[in-house]
Amino acid sequence: MPGYRYRYMISDSQNEPLARAILETPPNSKIWNIQILDDDLEQVLEHEIINLISLNADHPDMTGRILSSDHVNMIKVEPVNLLGESLRQNLRVPARFDSFLYPVSGSWTGRVPIICHDLSCGGIAFFCYFQLRIAEEVELVIPITSQPVILRARILRLRPSNSNIPLYSAKFLGLIHDEEVIVREAVFSQQIANRGARK
Repeated sequence: MPGYRYRYMISDSQNEPLARAILETPPNSKIWNIQILDDDLEQVLEHEIINLISLNADHPDMTGRILSSDHVNMIKVEPVNLLGESLRQNLRVPARFDSFLYPVSGSWTGRVPIICHDLSCGGIAFFCYFQLRIAEEVELVIPITSQPVILRARILRLRPSNSNIPLYSAKFLGLIHDEEVIVREAVFSQQIANRGARK
């Protein structure tokens, strides 16, 4: 199919990030042609099985087996199976940034500072001195995306923490398509940055 190009993130079987990529054949092809971006081909080729996590909510997340590398930055991959949407929703990565909460359903006013602990396409965990109620809704700023976004979230629970600052988990509510793509890219970029810091 000429012109078929969709952006994916590639991770290994343990969900560790490997590279950004372009799928150049439809997902239902017998063999996928995948362009690896950012000169990350070598580390992708260290693996036999890879996960492809779509940057577009309309396209499936998939697992494949690397067959060959035909030329610079291109690989051929045999489809293995589809992955559930929960993979990208629940893939939490450490992310440290300062931000603010704003009330939606709570009785408090103004804004409250937070420090992000981890981030996923489905939600966020953050440290906050202010006492929040479970199930209350807030808006929060995600400043590490390509364009800062304000997202609505529901406070789910307090998480165990070694810090003296309470650690809350919250679930994003009503993400529109563009917001989900922006957050997904930010999560993967953070994974790449964390991987680089560990080297």
